[in-house]
Amino acid sequence: VIARSERAGVALDLDGDGNEQTGWVLFYYHMAREGRVAAGTLVLQDGVIGHPSCEGTRATGTHLHLTRKYNGEWLPLDGMIPFVLSGWTAHAGQKGYEGTLTRDDQVVTAHPDGEHGALIMRDD
Repeated sequence: VIARSERAGVALDLDGDGNEQTGWVLFYYHMAREGRVAAGTLVLQDGVIGHPSCEGTRATGTHLHLTRKYNGEWLPLDGMIPFVLSGWTAHAGQKGYEGTLTRDDQVVTAHPDGEHGALIMRDD
């Protein structure tokens, strides 16, 4: 269930009660206003919630931030519970925006300038 959809942010409540303070929540940021799913919408797996943009701050290019919360608390990337998406594990860098994603022997490093080598697409 979409718990919140406003100001370039979408909160996807995975336990379905619509409350960001309980259970797991995925938060997407820099979501375009046009096509962004409304609060209260039930979203099925692989459902569209919107499209990345540069809305929300002074971003200079289309991109997306994805974070997670559990029972209302933001969880770090390299904490006790790894953040794994389609086999890719997220790791924080020494500085903000310098993290990596790893899968098997592949390593992709974030690049603030949008370097092509930082692009990952989900396997179909």
